[in-house]
Order: sequence, then structure tokens, then C-alpha cells
Amino acid sequence: MKRIIIILMALAITTISTSFAGNLPVTPVAKILEHKASLALTDAQVKKLEIIDKNAVEKMIEARGQANIRLQEIEKFTSNWMNLNGTAVRHLIKEYYEFMATYKAAEVDAILQARAILQPDQLRKYQQLASIDALMISLEHDLALN
Repeated sequence: MKRIIIILMALAITTISTSFAGNLPVTPVAKILEHKASLALTDAQVKKLEIIDKNAVEKMIEARGQANIRLQEIEKFTSNWMNLNGTAVRHLIKEYYEFMATYKAAEVDAILQARAILQPDQLRKYQQLASIDALMISLEHDLALN
């Protein structure tokens, strides 16, 4: 029971800090929606993509929150070498990576669902726009370093 309460408190803290820190996960679907005018998306496509994005973000936040809880527990257990329980830490490490895999899988699932909604010409145009965006980000990064 105590572990459940600790997990729920950590999840709440993680969720609150994520919401206010402005570091919510950005899915590729959100990036598609940024270009809805350029892609000439229909209202129906936009609504479907928004639902996909919302569901993906929820899954990603949940998975990241659970992974962060495991990471905090790992740090707590490994901070005291005198009482280190290797079996428990190994189990937590496995759980951490399972949640991180869930996070990435939610992103991939969203891409696959979005791809099914876009027309082939919209998908091609989005890939071009995404390439241009990536190039601009790379240039901005290079300029910031100089």
C-alpha cells in the first residue's frame, strides 16, 4: 500500500511538473497539424489527427511518468550501497525500459494511424515540409553554436 501511495504521488508530481514546464511530448502528428493549411487537410482529417495526437500524448505522458518513477526508485536504491538489493534494482531497470519502449511505441502507433488518414500527395508534401523544418532547425543550431 505504501508503494502505491508513493507511486501515485510521484506520478502526480511528474504530471504536474510536465504540464507546467511546457515540456509535453510533441508527436509527429502535432507537426502534421502545424502544416494543416499547407497540406490542405479536410476538417474530418484534422479532427481524426487531433484525436490521434491527444491519445498518443496521453499514452506518452503516462509511460514517461511511470518511467520517471522507476528511475527515482533506482536512484533511491542505488544511493545506499550498504542496503543495495540487486534483484529489486534489476527489476526496476527492466520496468523503466519497458515504459520507455511503451513511450516510443505510442509515437510509432500515432505515425501509422496518421499515415492512414493522409492522402498519398499529402504525405509526400508533409515529408518535404518536415525535411525543410529539420534543415532549418539544424541551421539554427549551427548558428547558435558559433
